[in-house]
Amino acid sequence: MQQKIELSSSSTGLGDILLLTSVCKNLLAQNKKPKVILPERIARFSILFDGLADVEIGEREFHTQDIGDGHYTTRKLRNFFEKAELLDNKPLVLHSNQESEEWVRDFLADKKNPIIFVPYCAKQWHEVRSFKLDTSIKAIDHLISTGYTPILCESSSNPVPISIENKLTDLPLSKYICLLRKVANYYGCNTGDMHLAIAVNCVCYVIQPKSNPFFNENEWNYSHPSIQYISV
Repeated sequence: MQQKIELSSSSTGLGDILLLTSVCKNLLAQNKKPKVILPERIARFSILFDGLADVEIGEREFHTQDIGDGHYTTRKLRNFFEKAELLDNKPLVLHSNQESEEWVRDFLADKKNPIIFVPYCAKQWHEVRSFKLDTSIKAIDHLISTGYTPILCESSSNPVPISIENKLTDLPLSKYICLLRKVANYYGCNTGDMHLAIAVNCVCYVIQPKSNPFFNENEWNYSHPSIQYISV
């Protein structure tokens, strides 16, 4: 019998959707094939569930409850597991695409020791989670001085006003997944890009604010040796 995972329209950002991939992988471990319902406006996120769940695109909007407190993924896992706190709550993305993989190969061919750099998050969280502009510039200088080739990834909805040799704007999700997996290093803010980087096993250096009324690290941070959080 197929296990349905319900999704509400109030949490449709990349990071929020990626939380559900953790629920899917844990359900699969129990031989339950989940089904994810995505509204049409975020149909592009369906590839996040390749190999993890069936996806239905439609305007029916469901909601997988958040039960209890703690990490948002653990709250959702409690819908299906008694001891959700013991489960691996990291997201997982298995998507691969030959065209995207070939693009990544060609793009990275002349870039030594690349690292994905994401200083800005979505506009609604910009004041809380994004790097300040001067911090972004210093971070780029630091990465270059330590032997990295920073690749700045941004959205046109909140562009980073910095001139840098390697900047990618609105990269298609398939290419972004394959790029993150191949580069395997992420340096940036606590945002959807970070969750995606974790989902493809990047080593992550995350600069984030100290917990405050607008950001609670216990709700978003994962405990894993490959992820280093620096609160400032």
